[in-house]
Amino acid sequence: MSDLSELFIASIAQVLNRTKIPCILWGHPLLNVHGVPSIVGSIDFVVPDDHLEAGAKALAQIQSLKPCLDQEVCPTSSLMRPTPPPAFHLHIDASEVTVALYLQSKTLWFLPPLDSSLSPPWRLKLPQHLVLASDQTVLPPQRPGRGSGFFKSDQPPVLVPQSHVLLEAFLRLRARDLGERMGSLAMPMIAYMWEYVDDDGFLDTSQIPEPLRSSYQELKEGKKPVRQWSMELKEALEISDEQQ
Repeated sequence: MSDLSELFIASIAQVLNRTKIPCILWGHPLLNVHGVPSIVGSIDFVVPDDHLEAGAKALAQIQSLKPCLDQEVCPTSSLMRPTPPPAFHLHIDASEVTVALYLQSKTLWFLPPLDSSLSPPWRLKLPQHLVLASDQTVLPPQRPGRGSGFFKSDQPPVLVPQSHVLLEAFLRLRARDLGERMGSLAMPMIAYMWEYVDDDGFLDTSQIPEPLRSSYQELKEGKKPVRQWSMELKEALEISDEQQ
């Protein structure tokens, strides 16, 4: 990401925070922050389910963001897209990039509910599962062949999940949505976290809760077919077909 896009992402978070809407960076911008090289086609944030309407109204006040003119043909809202569409999105004027909001219940449902205590996010103490995007103590710097890394410290604060939490999300999504589009997408995301974050020393696997930690280790050992591994992960998390 360029300096301009980093600043723009931070400004979006600032708008949401000013209206007391806690938000966490999500999607491809978040992968970049954790060192995964990824093309950013949408600037995504996770918000509490009951803050979606307020978040949509706040973003609609940004002059450079325009409403979707035809959601039936828009790739962002299309039911044919490879991942579930966001709960709300706007288009950046004169750009193909969108700004989108996702619900916590669909993305980071296993974390404590996001509440107003996270807005503003420059509070002195954050929950252990969250850090600022500018935190150089846990996030990687920009490196050749990798993502953008941590944000500049002079930008408005942006909350991101720690790397082990992001991996946990992908593992849980793989199990929860096995056989569906999101479950299929979760596998390459897990592989990216393994290759670009774990192998580079920016992921503490000891913080991943069981049975996810053992399951992830089994995947890395490659002793089981991915399908079998996925089914066993689903069973270990006690996810029934009715819960999908």
